[in-house]
Amino acid sequence: MAVGGPPQEPAYLPVYAAAALGTFEAEGVRPSLSRTKHPTAAINAFREGAAAVAVTTSDQAVRGAWARGRPVRILVAHTETPAVALLVAAQLRERVTRVEDLRGRRVGIRGPGTTGHFVLAALLAARRVVPSDAEVVSLSGAALVARLGSGDLAAAVLDEPWLGRAVAGGAHLLLDLRRPDDTRRQLGGAFYEVVSVVSTEDKTLAGLEAALAAYARALVRVQSWLVTTPAAEVAARLPADLVGDRERFVARLEAVHQGFAPLGEATEEGLKATFRVLQAVSPWPVGLTLAPKDLREPPFVTSARARLGPTPPPP
Repeated sequence: MAVGGPPQEPAYLPVYAAAALGTFEAEGVRPSLSRTKHPTAAINAFREGAAAVAVTTSDQAVRGAWARGRPVRILVAHTETPAVALLVAAQLRERVTRVEDLRGRRVGIRGPGTTGHFVLAALLAARRVVPSDAEVVSLSGAALVARLGSGDLAAAVLDEPWLGRAVAGGAHLLLDLRRPDDTRRQLGGAFYEVVSVVSTEDKTLAGLEAALAAYARALVRVQSWLVTTPAAEVAARLPADLVGDRERFVARLEAVHQGFAPLGEATEEGLKATFRVLQAVSPWPVGLTLAPKDLREPPFVTSARARLGPTPPPP
């Protein structure tokens, strides 16, 4: 397995937690985890045959696999919300009360192609605010917090730890997309930021169905536990090298724990919403024809998840 992020990024935590807690072994599989530098590296390793499963972003699953002739299906959706929020400078909280109010103003993002960039573009497009109507600038997290605090930026899309620092500095939380209800309301459905994918090729799946089903069951158990368990209790069960700075780990997990997909399922409605967000910045290649059904999980994963019941047992 090629994993496109560290355990300190909550979206990737379920994989590392399942390994640390022995949940994979309890379900009958022992995957070899190979951490890569970023989601692109994970999908590259997968495409080159160095990994049977890639834990990567949904954007890379499309642009890095499907668009390059390697169709994939989602084994498990790890998250169903983006780990970002839209914040407004304290000086403008009375004047910027809707996304539409960003017309003619400067808005910050962490970088082109980031989740914050995708989400901002989708929010603006849904309100018919064209890119030229708002000045979007790309800055480091520290610079975004500083310039939001000074009022040089009207708004910014931030993730942790910068999000918490901006709020502590007085920035106003306009939209918190880390909450499933807000994500569905603002984006039209769930947004599957990070997913585990596998090739659709029969020769790849042959002989692996039992192992992949066990992998999916283990992650569903962990993700359901992460959604329903206080962050402090999660930290107490995980090994110290996985938690790192306990206070920071607990604060970050508390902020995003609602965003884990408790049953790991990528629904058709959610995939449609995810597709809209991913295409808000730039369209997919003209030759790529992709529908939600093409990315939905294999039937053996559906059966494996169903066997866990509506309340999966904790890891």
